[in-house]
Amino acid sequence: MLIRLKQDFIGSSAGKVLDVSDGDAKTLFERGIADPAGDEALSPVISKAMEAAMTKVSDSVGQIIDTTLKRFQEAQEQGRRNSVPAIFGERDGDPKRNFGDWLRHAITATTGKPHDAMQAADYLEKNYKQSSYQQKAALGESSGAAGGYTVPTQFAEQIQLLMAEDTFIRPRAFVQPVTSAVMQIPYLDVTSAQAGGVSAFFGGMQASWTAEAQTRTEYEPAFKQLELRPWELSAYSVSSNVLLQDSAIGMEKFLYQLFAKVIGWTEEYAFLQGNGTGKPQGMLTCNALISVTRASAGKISYADVASILSRLLPSSLQRAIWVVHPYGLIDLVQLRDSAGRVVWVDAMGGAQKGIPGFLFGRPVYVSEKVPTYGTKGDLSLLDPGLYVIGERMGLEVAASEHVNFLKNQMTWRVVERVDGEPWIDKAITLADGASTVSPFVTINT
Repeated sequence: MLIRLKQDFIGSSAGKVLDVSDGDAKTLFERGIADPAGDEALSPVISKAMEAAMTKVSDSVGQIIDTTLKRFQEAQEQGRRNSVPAIFGERDGDPKRNFGDWLRHAITATTGKPHDAMQAADYLEKNYKQSSYQQKAALGESSGAAGGYTVPTQFAEQIQLLMAEDTFIRPRAFVQPVTSAVMQIPYLDVTSAQAGGVSAFFGGMQASWTAEAQTRTEYEPAFKQLELRPWELSAYSVSSNVLLQDSAIGMEKFLYQLFAKVIGWTEEYAFLQGNGTGKPQGMLTCNALISVTRASAGKISYADVASILSRLLPSSLQRAIWVVHPYGLIDLVQLRDSAGRVVWVDAMGGAQKGIPGFLFGRPVYVSEKVPTYGTKGDLSLLDPGLYVIGERMGLEVAASEHVNFLKNQMTWRVVERVDGEPWIDKAITLADGASTVSPFVTINT
């Protein structure tokens, strides 16, 4: 259950949103320490999507891990018989320094018996230069606390790389490391409308025609400020304790993919549709978004595509991407101009050729992370280059053996802190004093 602290409590500051068990939540409510967080802390859409995704992960990951380790054990036995090391994974992988090995020892160091935990901690310090871990209050667990190690840089970079491969916003966005709880970035004010004949793109700075020996007019550029406040994004999974009993060398690729896909999907959903409360401000929900009138209710037409293009910030024409709901392909493959000619697919090729990846020269991404087909946002033209992603901390993995103790299962969690904000706070008014453009354009319902 999501709660919001009314006062500082066990290392967490007032106002922070925590996910605790129903029993702990009731106790905190009765003592006046916290209140229910409400829907603003986690939107119903993301909550529903994450619940479904995590249920699938929790149900299947234990079985997948067990099967993978069984095959790894068979490979190990074969390797021993042949007197050669058998690495179940990349052929050039290091059996003594890999993500699976780090994860296994990090879990043991935080949840194992004292002697095993000490040995695991020494191993981490020697091989991965990690000499300490953070103790975290676990309000949702009767056991008290669970520890977490920050993922080593080389592994975190690999996970980030996989996230970039599976997403289309992060690789194109402006990623800014954040070194404090809040970072403020000044930028030129290009959204305040100027007088007719004056461009807004210079923040109020302009040049004027002046006669000889006449006093020049002074102009000063104006600035605004962007604030990044990284929010915590986490996911958890459950697996068999066989993960602690056997080497996890062969699991490296699987674990990379698991973490990358869950975190990457969730953060990109927020980069598109986040409401800015406890999560990033999405491009499709920001004040800078321009919505054009749909030509035909519930449909995407050639006229809609043209209207969207006309409202895009001119400098974004070389960076923008199309994002469409999967059902939107119904209309895209049938797009016709005013003369009735098919314009997106090759009419001469019939249905034999693949769907083109570009529309007016810009890439088209089909995604479930946008609103329902036929509603506002089912087709958009976005410029991620004018979207700022702020990263506060590296990935962290925490584990607990107590949540599912009777099932002999390990519960583990991956956490990152990230924020996202559009670079501009509203649409830009052009020099004619009336027309507006934006790096984020969509069609209305």
